[in-house]
Amino acid sequence: MDIKFKLILNNINYSIILFNEELTVEFLNIAAQELTGYSDYFSYSNHLNANQFFHNNKYIIAKINEVMKTGEGFIDFDFEFYKNNRQNNKRAIIVEIAKINDDEKYYILISMKDITRFKEMDNIIKNEEKLQNFSRFIAEISHEIRNPLGGVKASASYLKKKIIEEHDSLPESLKELSQFTEIIVKEIDRINILIEDLLSLSKNHKINAEMLNVNKVINEIIEIETAVNSEKNIKFIKEFDPSLPEIFASEDALKQVFLNIIKNAIVAVQNKNKGFIRITTRIDAERNIPKFIKIIFSDNGVGISKKDFNKLFEPFFTTKEKGTGLGLAISQKIIFEHNGFINVKSVKNKGTDVIVYLPEGKNKKIAHSMNHT
Repeated sequence: MDIKFKLILNNINYSIILFNEELTVEFLNIAAQELTGYSDYFSYSNHLNANQFFHNNKYIIAKINEVMKTGEGFIDFDFEFYKNNRQNNKRAIIVEIAKINDDEKYYILISMKDITRFKEMDNIIKNEEKLQNFSRFIAEISHEIRNPLGGVKASASYLKKKIIEEHDSLPESLKELSQFTEIIVKEIDRINILIEDLLSLSKNHKINAEMLNVNKVINEIIEIETAVNSEKNIKFIKEFDPSLPEIFASEDALKQVFLNIIKNAIVAVQNKNKGFIRITTRIDAERNIPKFIKIIFSDNGVGISKKDFNKLFEPFFTTKEKGTGLGLAISQKIIFEHNGFINVKSVKNKGTDVIVYLPEGKNKKIAHSMNHT
């Protein structure tokens, strides 16, 4: 290939792969090498064919053969590609296939654009809109529930007081009613706690932010949870980047998020032999403007099934026997308020990664909200 064309192709963001008539690799530009993990030299010198290149993906091979026969181009806006053929490295790709004739020869030209980040951000925006709509509904209905609950609790408390005062003069059948009034009061208190959680979802709180070290915040939580769960044989592994820059955030709010994630992980690994929870902090190399820090909470627990995965951040969805299903929804809202976002990766019976992204340094969005609340 002409050196000028190579220079041009190596300086564009699209991944370009050129196959010859035998469907072996003739050329990979730099973007394609980064996306696939193959070098141009390795692919060419080893006569890497389309089957090997796409790891025997029947769908894409069939489409390549179709283009070869008909000469008609093909495009897929949501092709799943596994970088380096690793199942935990799935990428969303726009892929285009074209047949190029050159005198008596022809080539198959494939261009690929990685849109994984765009899809992730689109999902985050949709989740945030869904959460805002839900929050407005919750704010309205919570106040309507609270008022009658207050009356029921006051009545139950008064009834309990009268039963105690008149205890000696009451027949035995009525004396037992005291325990039921206690149950009523306890259940109302439990409902009020749930309503408080719901209201925390619906409100935009003033964030008392300061410059803080994420490693220090997480370390304090780990020390407490290690002591509390000492009998469960759970290993906490810390892989902290000591050069991690400080972030502008609310320590209390972040502790609430991190503690919720760690407690979920504890539940996931508690019945597993050699269960572990690994917390990793680092700079996110994939995002430069703004720069983010990345906190990864990994466990080797029960994982999340495919049918449950898409419901993770929905309020009231829970797989726990006594869970309210609000923990992750509240955590997501807190991270949104810090101008960050959360991703989750999970494989059933193998484990889960919860990844929190937070902007480093002075967070302008939070600073602005603090000046106007």
